[in-house]
Amino acid sequence: MFDLIINYVFMFFIFSAIGWAIECTYRSLGERKIINSGFLYGPMCPIYGTGCLVFELILVPLSQPIEKRLIPVLLLGMVLADIVEYATSYIMEKLFNARWWDYSNNFLNLHGRICFKHTCYWAIFAFVYVYLIAPVYQYVLSFIPQNVRTIAVFVILAVLTVDLALTVKAAADINKLMKKLKAFRATVSEKADLIKDAAENKYEELLSSTDKLTELRLELSKQYSEILSGFKELTAKNKAANRLLNIYSTIRKAADDTVKDIERMWNDIKSFFTDTDNESDQGE
Repeated sequence: MFDLIINYVFMFFIFSAIGWAIECTYRSLGERKIINSGFLYGPMCPIYGTGCLVFELILVPLSQPIEKRLIPVLLLGMVLADIVEYATSYIMEKLFNARWWDYSNNFLNLHGRICFKHTCYWAIFAFVYVYLIAPVYQYVLSFIPQNVRTIAVFVILAVLTVDLALTVKAAADINKLMKKLKAFRATVSEKADLIKDAAENKYEELLSSTDKLTELRLELSKQYSEILSGFKELTAKNKAANRLLNIYSTIRKAADDTVKDIERMWNDIKSFFTDTDNESDQGE
């Protein structure tokens, strides 16, 4: 039983690395620069290792004879892979409060987590894995002694633990900043609406409340500076967080859009304060 578990974990690591290499090559060619597209620092994309492990445990035992099992294998492969991809997206979003990929603009997508195009890719991969890769992998594996596999698993596991801790810390920093950005955007939006309503309906009353205006201006200005300073520091100094933001464009776009919203609303508020100050000066 111990050796069986080791073999499955070893397989998970191998195909996580192969998946990482394929995805990095694909993205690097598309963007014409070297890109580490994995969530982790190291050469590993766990979603591919998980997919291959699921295929090995469920599809391979059902794959023969091929003339009778090919269609069921393809269909089941699509379903299983979609479940893995959807679950991974959902779990990562709940853990880090961020959407790591988004297929919302793709044809026949489900909540932006999976889509028809990638489902078709998974069907092709299911066929390639079950009928081509799995037999070759088992053949090559027979040349690797069991004790070597065991040592490799524990060494990789130790390195992976450190890698995962650093990456999760970076993702948590992004999550913390995104929460602050969204909370401050809500605050600024609320204050902007209140100021707009006051300016339209109770302008004289608002003008007379100079202390409240000054207090509000200082409070928002301080929060605004802290938020933007934190965002710039994260993207400039935190290399781990910046790497994730560069890899997962949906998160970078969400952060940038939130900052732009805040800047727009803040400029509106500053304009109102400026107009108010001018009105007060003229009144004096």
